[in-house]
Amino acid sequence: MSGPAAAAPGRIAWLDLARALSIVLVVVYHVAVGARGDLFAGVDTRAARWWVEGNLALVPLRMPLFFAVSGLLAHGAVHRPLAAVARPRYADLLWPYLLWSLLFAVIAWPQYAPGDPAGFLWGEVTGMLVAASPYWFIAVLPVFFALARLGRVHRGALVAVALLAYAAAPAVETAMRAVEASPDLTYGVFQLLDNALWFVLGFTARSWILRRGERGAPWAGTVLAALFCALVATLEVAQPAPALHRVMELAASLSGLAACAALLPLPARWAPLARAGSLIGSRTLVIYLVHPLVISAAVMLWRASHAGEVLGDTVRSTLLVPALSALAIVCALAVDAVLTRWGPHWLLRAPGAPDRAPSDGTARARRASS
Repeated sequence: MSGPAAAAPGRIAWLDLARALSIVLVVVYHVAVGARGDLFAGVDTRAARWWVEGNLALVPLRMPLFFAVSGLLAHGAVHRPLAAVARPRYADLLWPYLLWSLLFAVIAWPQYAPGDPAGFLWGEVTGMLVAASPYWFIAVLPVFFALARLGRVHRGALVAVALLAYAAAPAVETAMRAVEASPDLTYGVFQLLDNALWFVLGFTARSWILRRGERGAPWAGTVLAALFCALVATLEVAQPAPALHRVMELAASLSGLAACAALLPLPARWAPLARAGSLIGSRTLVIYLVHPLVISAAVMLWRASHAGEVLGDTVRSTLLVPALSALAIVCALAVDAVLTRWGPHWLLRAPGAPDRAPSDGTARARRASS
C-alpha cells in the first residue's frame, strides 16, 4: 500500500469508500436477486446460488451502511436553520424521487407488466406516494432528517425511539398484513421503521465513528467481520424465533457496521482506491436513480437476444452479475457527467437551483457533510 491518499478538502477517504461500497452492494443485489429470474433462468450452478444467497446474506449490512453514512454526513445540516437546508435536504431529494419514479413507471413496464402498461404505471404512481417505489430509500431520507432535527437536543430519546421502531417493525408488518392493508403501504411503513435506527445512529455517534476511523483497527475489524459472518450464518441455518431473530439481526448489523469503520480506513490509504471511492461515493444519488433503468433495459435486451442459449451456464452464472453491475454504474457516471456539464440539471435536483460548474464530486461531498 502507498501512504495516505491525498483527499480533497472536506473529504474523508474511508467515508467515501463506505458510501461507494453501499451503492455497489445495492446495485449488485438488484442484479443478482432482482433480475435472477431472467439472468439465471434454467441455471442451477454453484456460482448462481452463491450470487443470490450471498447477496441475501448481506441484508443486515447493505442498507444499514447506506443510512448510517447518510446520518453521519447529515450531522452539520441537522443543526443549521431550516431555510438553509430545505432545498438540499428536502426538495433536492423529493423532486428526483418523484420524477425518476415516474420515469421508471413509464420505461420499465415491458419487463414487469408487458400486458398491462397502464396498470403498472398506476401501481408505480400509487406506490411512490407511500415509499414503495424502487427508489424508496431516497424518499425516506427527508423523513429521517426531519426526525434527527426533532431529536437533536435529546439524543438518548432519539435513539430509544428509533430502536423501538426497529424492534416493532416485523410485528407492525405482520399486523398490517393481517388486516389486509395495502401491500405498498405495508412495505413503505416497514422500510421507515426498519431503517430509521441506522440514520439516527450515524447522526448521534458521528464523533465516535470518526475517531474509530482515523487509523483503522485491522484486528478488531477482523473479529467484528467474523462475528458478522457467524451471526448471518446462524440466522440462515438456525432460523430462530422472530424475537431472537430480530436481536441477532441487530447484532449482525452493528458488528458489520463496526467492522466497516475499523477496516475501510486501511484500503482507503491506497490512492487509486481512494479516488475510486470518491468518484463513486460522491455520486450515490445519480447511481441510485439510473441503475434500475439500466438493469431493466439490459434484462429486456437479454430476453430478446436469446444470449442465454449461446453462453454456457458457467459463464452466465459467473460473469453476468459483475458485468451488468459494472455497466449500470458506468452508465450512471456517464449520465452524471453529461447532466453536470450540459444539463438539464432538473433531472437530478429541484428546478430553480443556480447552475453549477462541472463537478469532481468535491463540492457535493462538502454539501453532504454540511
